[in-house]
Amino acid sequence: MTEDAAIGAVLSSFFGLGVVMLTLIQNMSAGQQAGLDHLLLGSTAAMLREDAQIIAMGGALVLCVALLLHRPMMITAFDENFAQSLGVNLRFIDGAAMALILAVTVIGLKIVGLILIVALLIIPSVTARLISNRANHITPLAGVIGGVSGVVGAGISSLAPDLPTGAIIVLVSGGFFLLALFFAPARGILASAARARTFQRRVHRRQGLLALAQGYHVHEPYTRKLLQHDGHLRADGVLTARGEDAAKAALRDEMRLAYLRRNPDYSEFLSRHDGLSDLSRSFTRDELHHIDQAMETAS
Repeated sequence: MTEDAAIGAVLSSFFGLGVVMLTLIQNMSAGQQAGLDHLLLGSTAAMLREDAQIIAMGGALVLCVALLLHRPMMITAFDENFAQSLGVNLRFIDGAAMALILAVTVIGLKIVGLILIVALLIIPSVTARLISNRANHITPLAGVIGGVSGVVGAGISSLAPDLPTGAIIVLVSGGFFLLALFFAPARGILASAARARTFQRRVHRRQGLLALAQGYHVHEPYTRKLLQHDGHLRADGVLTARGEDAAKAALRDEMRLAYLRRNPDYSEFLSRHDGLSDLSRSFTRDELHHIDQAMETAS
């Protein structure tokens, strides 16, 4: 069984057991005295000034420790072997991370409860990861998202007193996640769809030009539409003067790529090249001339 499957099975099983036990306890005459509903769901509306001060001090302490351990934690998260080679104590860093998570959980119990604090630990971080690729930006961004979710959720709850504040805070955080999921510039669904569409167009243009350069006819409607839109192909399927130049350039680049793939010296470049971009963007004119001479010599 994989780790994810094991976590899902254990979590689901014990969550169901907890619900059953909670129902039994709440039906007992003294069940409400334990305050389990407040422990699980939070009691933000019943917070006092002293509670807020304790939470603020605890949060500040956690923030200070996180800032002190930021660099070794970041290195460990990226590469444990590299961190160990630098002398980082991996066991201490793992223990510190678990202690910080435990501290945040205890601090958040009063606000949103045990169940929802798990969501607040995960959702802001995942949302920030969708928005940015830089580790130094993700951490503060996640904090801002969590803070704004708390303020907005508490405000909404004040307008609807019958709704649980903790759940509304998590729902607001989930709303931010959905916005980032769809509209994030780097990893959002719309941005990914736009990149996929752009890549599809590039492939169709490239393959169409290569086919025409080798004397074949293009029958695929979408490819013909793109080439006609670019001014490379006439309505009757004949190349224009501009299209002939583009087809020759595409074929020449394809032959150069075939040569580079046979040459191990260019393996690093090929690992970064998408196979569609013009080689003139990656090589100087002299370097391309050298590659052309090497191709003639090899042939």
